[in-house]
Amino acid sequence: MALLSVIIPSYNEEENIDNTVKVLSDVLQNANIEYELIFISDGSEDGTYSKIEAASKQDAHIKGVEFSRNFGKEASIFAGLDIA
Repeated sequence: MALLSVIIPSYNEEENIDNTVKVLSDVLQNANIEYELIFISDGSEDGTYSKIEAASKQDAHIKGVEFSRNFGKEASIFAGLDIA
């Protein structure tokens, strides 16, 4: 079965990571789609990457990268494609 990689650029999204993981995981699991969620923290200044790390420890479908500064959503997408 093919793997669907969902790339999610994230900038100061600390409050949204958990819900995003839950909603996307539920939809993809219910559709019997093999997947991975790749979050890119694009220089976030809040706890976005901490939330991503915590989620990845709970669920092997979740991966994360943290940029040292904000490079923009395009760079985040390219990084996610490289990981995928």
